Amino acid sequence: MPLSCKDRKAILFALTLAATALATPKPAHGAEPVTLVKEGKAVATLYVSGELFDEPFKVPTLRTIARDVDREKLARSVAVADLNYHLKVMSGATLPVVITDDPAQVKQPAVVIGQLATRMGAKPNAVSPSLETFRLIAGDGLLLVGGESDIAARHGVYSLLRKLGCEWVMPGKIGEVLPERKTIAIEPMDLSDTPDFEFRSLWYRGYPNRTDAEFQRFYQWMWRQQGRERFGHPLFGAAGHMWDALIRRNQAVFDANPEMLALVRKGDGTLVREGPQLESVDPRVVDLFVEHIQNAYEANIAAGKWTTDTAAGFSVGPADGMGYSVSAEALAASAGRIDPVVGELDRTDECVLLANRVLERVTKQYPNAHVGYYTYSTHADYPLRYKPHPNLIQILAPINYSRYHSLLDPNSKTQAIYRDILQPWFDLSAEQGNVIWYRGYNWNLAENFLPYTKVRIWGEELPWYHEHGVIGMDVEATKQWATLAASDYVFMRLAWDTDQDWRDLLRDFCNAAYGPAAEPMLAYHLRLIDQQHGAGQEAGSYHALHLIYDDAFITAARADFKQARSLAATEEQHQRIQHSAWSIDALELYLAYHAATLAFDFELAAERLQALYDHWNEVYAVNPDLVASEAPQYFNRFLKRFVEQAKRYSTGENRVVARLPDELKTMFDPNDAGHRMNFFEPSLNDDGYLRTKTYSTTWDAQGLVGLRDGAVWYRFAFDLPDDTAGQPLGLFIGSVEDLAEVWLNGEHCGVSGRGFSFPFTFDLTDAAKPGE
Repeated sequence: MPLSCKDRKAILFALTLAATALATPKPAHGAEPVTLVKEGKAVATLYVSGELFDEPFKVPTLRTIARDVDREKLARSVAVADLNYHLKVMSGATLPVVITDDPAQVKQPAVVIGQLATRMGAKPNAVSPSLETFRLIAGDGLLLVGGESDIAARHGVYSLLRKLGCEWVMPGKIGEVLPERKTIAIEPMDLSDTPDFEFRSLWYRGYPNRTDAEFQRFYQWMWRQQGRERFGHPLFGAAGHMWDALIRRNQAVFDANPEMLALVRKGDGTLVREGPQLESVDPRVVDLFVEHIQNAYEANIAAGKWTTDTAAGFSVGPADGMGYSVSAEALAASAGRIDPVVGELDRTDECVLLANRVLERVTKQYPNAHVGYYTYSTHADYPLRYKPHPNLIQILAPINYSRYHSLLDPNSKTQAIYRDILQPWFDLSAEQGNVIWYRGYNWNLAENFLPYTKVRIWGEELPWYHEHGVIGMDVEATKQWATLAASDYVFMRLAWDTDQDWRDLLRDFCNAAYGPAAEPMLAYHLRLIDQQHGAGQEAGSYHALHLIYDDAFITAARADFKQARSLAATEEQHQRIQHSAWSIDALELYLAYHAATLAFDFELAAERLQALYDHWNEVYAVNPDLVASEAPQYFNRFLKRFVEQAKRYSTGENRVVARLPDELKTMFDPNDAGHRMNFFEPSLNDDGYLRTKTYSTTWDAQGLVGLRDGAVWYRFAFDLPDDTAGQPLGLFIGSVEDLAEVWLNGEHCGVSGRGFSFPFTFDLTDAAKPGE
């Protein structure tokens, strides 16, 4: 009977296991430990085959890590250098290093790392798609650290170090937890292990103010946690925003043929052709993508790197942001539905149609060419009209949904949508093999200074993703280690082995980071988790923080820190406790700032905002890894412009003559037709209108989260003092989403510009009637 591909793989895998078992016998019963260091002196020699970088941790930077660095050479260099570093810190001794390809040169006692160890018997007893299975064999004077690759052997070195009691709770020396051992001996063992995901990566965002030293400390930490960046995966090129890049690469073509750009409707109703989005249904756009892929294959085949059967990934994803085409052709390709979270026309079917058309052509010559796009923004759903090609990759980038909950958390409305979207993608993947990987975020987007945790989120999501066939975890990260150290630690540990319980991993982190102070710090982290998840808030950035955290939470956290400080045994433990305490200090400053804004005391609000800047600078000066470099940018974007202008219009020669109340009479206008229905008319009977709050809470908290389209009208009747007669009068609005339009006494007073979180002013002088 002919065998299916699946059956063949299973039999080949079984034969591989049998052959490995015969070729690599376990150490004999009663084998002696392998002594590496005795009483502070090296007694073993370290052997490795292949060239080494002199200073491997100076290699990984933003510029080099994604390019043509020799990853195998880098991996074995890191394994050798970092093993000796840890031995030096623990015992004072380092092992002499011999580079050789000849097993006969190995003299016991010896540590053998990499492919030489594999040839000497440490052949892994499993096969992984990413060639990352390692094997450790120790006994009778020989320690072999082998694997499917040198990257796998690097994982084996860190597994060995963890068995010796080493831990790494954040980048840099402050994150190293290394025991003192004057004598280091490895007990007999035969251990092989394989990661659950093909890549397991956090990666720092590439802002210009990120330094090479920060990248180097970060990659050192990630490799110690047995991580592997996505860049080495054959399909990694499928990620990214591509439409704007395609325009840049073919600027002359688009200049000559502007109809290949999206047809965009402006605020005044006019239509223009412009980027960064494309007219994705235009056959010439498909031609450019096909040409781009064909050129890549031809160049790599000519260089001897690829064949026509090489698997490779290419992005066909939209540019970041909005501005999609409203042409008849583009709209006809869509499914006509509105994304329930973004409130805009869903573009998923257009993306799938483009990908299918490209793949139908390129796979005839290159059958393992893949294309992908981010499941993101307004193209985050499952298609209704088109069945995706088997070579279409989905890269999950859940930017639209609650940052405070996992997709399994019943306390989130938007995560329920996300889970509902993913299930048909997983069903399709099981049916026809579509590759899916995760590309998410490690922080609370648009706010990265205040308390936040993803420990439970990762704990619930990573096992679920693994169960559903997601091949890898590629997470955009901000630094913010003072806040995120526990979350990042749990992520890396779970990404290797999803069978672990996040609660156990959090306890491991606390034991390593805080020693005898672990229990009160564990209580703090669990309280933070419960507070964040239990609040049931959806809004990110700063907008819901005052609804999640309060003075009682701060008081309880400070009690945890006080108890922890009394128990800490080392200076490093005290410092790590302070790291967590700093985020609570920042929370207290933010809540004080927010209270001042609600009281319309903008001079005080400005002082308290400056205190947030000062606090960030204080922590950054202690250790730049502790806080996100872009946190001040978020202060500037979401808080500073509002406070500065609010202070300007409420002090000096200006004064506040009327305050907009928090609760206002409200009319919803989903068709954006209220201006035609005279919603601005003062004489309308609005006695029974719904009332909603505007600045003390969020729409989500008021049950309005589903109202994402059209307009909303607020009505406010007020009296002007007589002494305002003849004086200029303005309306200051501290922030709106999209734009604001204003009427007073039935007269139109203007429309704001567009800009999320921008403050705006309107001249009310001509429409005002002081004394009436």
